[in-house]
Amino acid sequence: MGLHVVVLAGGSGTRLWPLSRGAVPKHLLPLGPGGQTLLRATLERVLPLAVPVWVVTVAAQAERCAEELAAAGGEPRRVIAEPAARGTGPALGLAMHTLLREDPDAVCCSVHADHHIGDAAGYRAALCAGAGWALATRGLATVGVPPTHPATGLGYVGVGAPRDAGEWRSPLRDAMTTDAARSLPAHAAAGFVEKPPQADAERLVARGDLWNTGLFAWQAAVFLDQLAQASAPIASGTGAVAAARAAGDEAAAIAAYLALPTSPVEPLVLERAPVLTVVTAPFGWSDLGSWADLDAAARSGAAGTDAAGNVVRGDALLSGASGCLVDARGGRLVAVVGVEGLVVVDVGDAVLVLDPAHSQRVKEIVERLRDAGREELL
Repeated sequence: MGLHVVVLAGGSGTRLWPLSRGAVPKHLLPLGPGGQTLLRATLERVLPLAVPVWVVTVAAQAERCAEELAAAGGEPRRVIAEPAARGTGPALGLAMHTLLREDPDAVCCSVHADHHIGDAAGYRAALCAGAGWALATRGLATVGVPPTHPATGLGYVGVGAPRDAGEWRSPLRDAMTTDAARSLPAHAAAGFVEKPPQADAERLVARGDLWNTGLFAWQAAVFLDQLAQASAPIASGTGAVAAARAAGDEAAAIAAYLALPTSPVEPLVLERAPVLTVVTAPFGWSDLGSWADLDAAARSGAAGTDAAGNVVRGDALLSGASGCLVDARGGRLVAVVGVEGLVVVDVGDAVLVLDPAHSQRVKEIVERLRDAGREELL
């Protein structure tokens, strides 16, 4: 049995437009500590586990992701390239088939490349805990964090009966991480709810549901068994891709992958899992899914705010402004006067001025640009 970490580095992060674009997605933006990319920060967070680390991304980003993996101290050969985006279900199916060719007993933790984490050691302990419960139950595991507010842009996972801590199995030899993992509460998961309306979000928080962080763990073979039960075409198709690549036939691999449907892993596999454990972890977490999230993460970082509560990046002058996030990287001066609590973003070819309370509506601008054929801005 060997633990592996798979980092999902997909998506374009359209809710962070105009900063995040198809060519420069969120995980490759310098939004991590010290100006690191979010991918690099994620890699440096998981590499102390001293286990193989893989990155799954689309082919167009594979070279850049391999550079980030190498710079962090990982092995660039462990980048798994999707010929095209097909969602996290097929991406993880391909990754599990690839892992099993190297390690038939692989236990896997799946993490996202573009999240903000407040406690790296606590994050690693939660991954270890999830992997240990996946081993103990021969099922799947997820990590949830207690909500700080009833968010409508996040998913939730319900908390059922407690697991017997005596059954937990450590996937690591690292005593410090193992001890921290063993102490985390674990329960049977009681279903997922994705991005509920405000009233439902308030009800879920009141009853003790957790935010679904998208951190998962399982034995690779168990995941593929359950994928096959959920979708034989995706299970067999991703296996064919891995086999074609092992044989050096990339053309066949591309054709097989392009034939697959698109599907997120949660409804495809997690929501159907006969045994699913949720680990409750207390580390600070954000999926950085909006400008409001990015503003909150920036305020909690080392740089903090100025005397008026503003977060300022780039060439900007503020007068009488308070509580604003100003990101001026467009090569010109941005002046902000006499306003409160706004997000102002200048990237040269586009400017966004936003009330953070409406952060989720940025995707409406992206949709309108796409409908208008303004691909140069996407």
